[in-house]
Amino acid sequence: MTERLTRMAVKERTSPLRFNEESWHMISCLDEACSRELLAEVLEGRIEREQVFRDNWRTLSAQVRFQGMSLLLKIPRARNSRLWERLLTFFRGSDAQRIFRHLSMMSAMGLAAPEPVLACEKRRAGVTTDAFVCYYYVEGRRAEPRDAGLVLEALRKLHGLGYLRTDAQLANFLIRDDAVVFIDFRLKRPWLLPGLKKARELDRFLRSCPEAKRHLTDREASSFWLKIAHALEDASFARRRLKRSIRDRKKLK
Repeated sequence: MTERLTRMAVKERTSPLRFNEESWHMISCLDEACSRELLAEVLEGRIEREQVFRDNWRTLSAQVRFQGMSLLLKIPRARNSRLWERLLTFFRGSDAQRIFRHLSMMSAMGLAAPEPVLACEKRRAGVTTDAFVCYYYVEGRRAEPRDAGLVLEALRKLHGLGYLRTDAQLANFLIRDDAVVFIDFRLKRPWLLPGLKKARELDRFLRSCPEAKRHLTDREASSFWLKIAHALEDASFARRRLKRSIRDRKKLK
């Protein structure tokens, strides 16, 4: 009941709040008091972790509980610490705030994705030095090969709106009530050769889910861009295998 009432209060808000808490810049769909308390619990390590999906030098991804709400907490540690990533935030904002914005955009476009709750970033000299994001945890099952047609249709819709999702693996989609939910994505709008870039994303999806090939339209299956994309992806995978082989040989010396 508490979580449902909180969600209703969030939906009644027409736009997220923006405010500061000491050195932290916050964008939130909660009220200020709840936002500040959530920030404090995360920073002080008091947030209740229900399950941890990843906890390494690259990222922390965990299902947490806050005031009756089941949330996904994501701390992009590698992006927060890399010098070149920090410099980029001078122009485009933190990874956490971009995730918050992209989640909001998906809802506005009529596509299913987790609802954003809070994004926080700490800046120094104009660049982000620390950041995290929270959004509602989505209960659903991982997409399976039998869902290939549904997922392909959702990907088509996103491409039709002019965006890529990045990392279009079958594992990065959930199925909830027979609807496709996008997870672990970052939206990109391709300006140069958009047809080729959408075809490359489609090819990556087909590699992760070969069953989707039978759901392609005749036009998609015979697409010039898809043939070019397939060749480019083959070359990309070959280059990665070669680099991995060279690294392994060096380790043996």
